[in-house]
Amino acid sequence: MHPIRFEAATTDGVHRFHYLPGNDLAVTRHWPGLWQEWPEEGTPHTEWAVNNNMEEVAVYVGLAWRLTAGLDRYVIPTYYCDDAERFLKQTPMPVSWEYEVDAKAPTSTTRDKGFVPGRTAKPLRVEPTAAELDHADRAGLFRLSTPRDLVSALHAVIFDASSETTVFAVAPGPERRQRLVSALSGPTPPTLAEVLEGEGVFVDLTIGSDFDYYDSVMVASRADLRHRVDDLAADYARRISAYELRLDELASVPDFLRAMPELAGVDLDVP
Repeated sequence: MHPIRFEAATTDGVHRFHYLPGNDLAVTRHWPGLWQEWPEEGTPHTEWAVNNNMEEVAVYVGLAWRLTAGLDRYVIPTYYCDDAERFLKQTPMPVSWEYEVDAKAPTSTTRDKGFVPGRTAKPLRVEPTAAELDHADRAGLFRLSTPRDLVSALHAVIFDASSETTVFAVAPGPERRQRLVSALSGPTPPTLAEVLEGEGVFVDLTIGSDFDYYDSVMVASRADLRHRVDDLAADYARRISAYELRLDELASVPDFLRAMPELAGVDLDVP
């Protein structure tokens, strides 16, 4: 097991915490059933977005959800807004800016590209509609009600060589939501401090699927979350160790799915 360790840095009044595992992913023993035939429904992928990225994806989902507890959560599934609309069964709030992390860069400073113009994929095999062309230069912001919604956002993007979902967690209520949308829709790129305000928490999940693309988790807040980040990292070290010790007991996909909430630290359908 490779423990989850976050590098801390503070710039422009924002505390940033970066987890860059490289090739040393936190889950080192994997369930052999991930390489065997699955049922048509209720699979590791449909339930937890776990496929060749393996169980660390469930850890990232739990980590993001627990870091943002008590706040209203919104997500930008980068580039594949239309797919996210289908998976989440929501109409997105269009915004002008999205966050970018370079999955091929080796360090936190070179990976972190900040806010860039939003974009949405246009269909390749058919002529784009007027609506598709209209929002091609916009990103989509979706509400997350449960961890299952975050998994649905991952489903929209995770099939690419690298994928990125960015969670913005802010104080509850429509007024704060509108300020978030406004901050992400101005004529110039916002800063994290402007988007987060005093209470917000930002979590970026970048997942590398192909060779030379790497995972990362970036956490940011104007408040210093060092203790919360460290406590959760230690908790996941214990959860991963316990999961790896019981791998031989998991005889089927249902067994695996019953083990995932304990590994992730969250139930998919509990807000």
